[in-house]
Amino acid sequence: MVTKSKSIDIFKGLVSWLCVLALLCGLCLGIVYAVIILANPQVQTQAAESLQEFAGDTVYAERTLEAVTESQQQQEEMVYQRAVQVACSLAILLTALVFVFVFRRDRRQLEALLAGFMGRIWMEVKCLSLAAVLFGGMALLFEDALPFAVCLWVLTAYLLCMDIGHNRQFFRHNIIHSVLKWLNSFKAMTTFEKRSMRRVFSTLGVIIGVLALAAILCIWLTDVWWYGTAPTLALVIIAAVTAVVGTVVWYVLALKRDLQDWNALMAQITEMYGGNLNAVNHVSPASNLYDCAMQLNMIRTGIEKAVEEGTKADRTKVELITNVSHDIKTPLTSIISYIELLKKEPDLPPHVMDYIITISRKADRLSNIVQDVFEVSKAATGNITLNMEDLDIGKLLQQTFGEMDETLRNSQLIWRMDIPESPMIVHADGQRLYRVFQNLIRNCDQYALEGSRAYVSLSSQNGCAVVSIRNVSRNEITMDSEDLTARFVRGDQNRTTEGSGLGLSIAKSFTEACGGTFSVRTDGDLFIATVQFAQVIKPPALILPTPEPAPQNTAAN
Repeated sequence: MVTKSKSIDIFKGLVSWLCVLALLCGLCLGIVYAVIILANPQVQTQAAESLQEFAGDTVYAERTLEAVTESQQQQEEMVYQRAVQVACSLAILLTALVFVFVFRRDRRQLEALLAGFMGRIWMEVKCLSLAAVLFGGMALLFEDALPFAVCLWVLTAYLLCMDIGHNRQFFRHNIIHSVLKWLNSFKAMTTFEKRSMRRVFSTLGVIIGVLALAAILCIWLTDVWWYGTAPTLALVIIAAVTAVVGTVVWYVLALKRDLQDWNALMAQITEMYGGNLNAVNHVSPASNLYDCAMQLNMIRTGIEKAVEEGTKADRTKVELITNVSHDIKTPLTSIISYIELLKKEPDLPPHVMDYIITISRKADRLSNIVQDVFEVSKAATGNITLNMEDLDIGKLLQQTFGEMDETLRNSQLIWRMDIPESPMIVHADGQRLYRVFQNLIRNCDQYALEGSRAYVSLSSQNGCAVVSIRNVSRNEITMDSEDLTARFVRGDQNRTTEGSGLGLSIAKSFTEACGGTFSVRTDGDLFIATVQFAQVIKPPALILPTPEPAPQNTAAN
C-alpha cells in the first residue's frame, strides 16, 4: 500500500514538472520570437499578414483576388476552425497551470529526488555536459531548429538551478575530492577489506591490461603485416582469452579460500554459542581473515575469564552467606535455649515475662530468616539434598492446609479450595514441595487484602499437574513478576509486615530443584502464583487370572 501511494506521488510530481517545463519553454519561445519580430521589419510584415489571415481580414482577401473565389460558408468554417484552435490552446494552457499549482508539493518532492541523484554526479561531468548542451543548441540553430534549441537550453538551465538550489556542496563534489575521500576511507578499512580491494583491483588491472595489449597487437598486425594476419590474430586472441580466464580463475580460487576460512569462523561461533567455549579455529596466517580469527580466539579467552570470574564471585557470595548464616545460627540457638530457661523461672514479674515473650518471638523470627537464607544458599549452589519419590500432589496440598489450620483460622481471608479427589502423581521431594506450598500460603496471609478471598486450585493441563494460588494484594504491586521472586524482595515496600523477602525465592528454588516450573503473574492488584509438575502416568497393574482348582475324584473304590 505504501509503494502504491509513493508511485502515485511521483507520477503527480512528474506531470506537474512536465507542465512547468512546457510553460517555461513556451514562454521562452514567445519571448525569442517577439525579439526576432521587433528586430526585423520584414518579419514584422509577415507576422502582420499572418495575423490578418488568422482573423479573416477582408483587406487580405482583396489583395489576393485569386483566393476570393471561396464562398462565404467556407470562410465561416475557416474562422470557426481557428476559433476552435485558440480555445483548445487556452484549455491546454489552463490545464497545465492547474497541474502546476495543484501538484506543486509532489513536484517539489520529485525535484528533491532528482537533485539528490544529480548531487552524486561529479562537477567535471556536469561542466562537460553543460558545454555539450550549449554547442548542441548552437548546432540546432544552424539547422534552423530554433524551438528544439530553446527547449534544450531551458531544460538545462532548469536542472542547473534545481541542482544548485538543493545541493549546497555543488562545487565540492568533484573527482579530486572523491579520490581523496576514497583514499581516507581505504586507510580506515580493516585488513580484510584492504586485501579484498587490492585483489579486486589487481584482477581488473590484469584483465584491462591484457585486453589493451591484445587490442594494440591486433591493430599493429593488421596495419603492418597483411600476409598471414588471420592465424597470428587468432593466436593473440587465444592468448588474451587464456590470460583473462586464468586471472578470473585465480580470483575465484582466492575467494574460495576466504569462504572456507569464513565457514571455519562461523563454525567456531556456532560452537561457542552452543556453550563450547573451548572451540578454536586454525586459520592460516596468510589468510585475509587471520586478524578476525585471532580476535575471535581472544574473545573466547575473554569470555572464559569473565565466566570464571563471575562463577567465582557467585561462589564466594554464596559461601559468605552460608558461613555467616551458620555463624549466626550457632549463638542464636544458645539464645533461644536461654530464653526457654528464663520462661521456666518462677515468680517473674508480669512485665519481665512480656519482655521474655517478645524476645522469644523475635528470636524465632531471626532463626527462621537464618534458616531461609541457609536453604536459599544451598539451593543456589546445588548442594541441596533431595529425596525424590512419586507422590500425590493433591493429598500433599490437603496435608499442608491441615497442618496450617491454625494459621488459616487466624487469618482474615476467606479460603476457597478446588482440589479434585482423583490422584495426581508427580515425581518430587515431598518435604521441599510441602515447604513451597507453606510459603505460598503464608505469602497470601501476609500480603493479601483483609476480608478478600484466596483461591487455591489443582488441575491437570496438558499432562501436567498445575497448582494455582490467587489473591488480591493489600498494597499496590509496582514491580515486575520477575522482581517479586528475587531474594530479599517484599511486596510491602514499607516493610510493615514481618516477612523476610525470601518466601517466593525459596518456593521458586525448591520447585525448580525438584524438576517443576514456578511462575508468578500479576494483573493489577491480582497476584497469581503457579506451580507446575509433569504427571507420572503409571501403567495399570496386570491382574493374572486365578487358576481354578483341579476337580477331586470322589468316586468310591
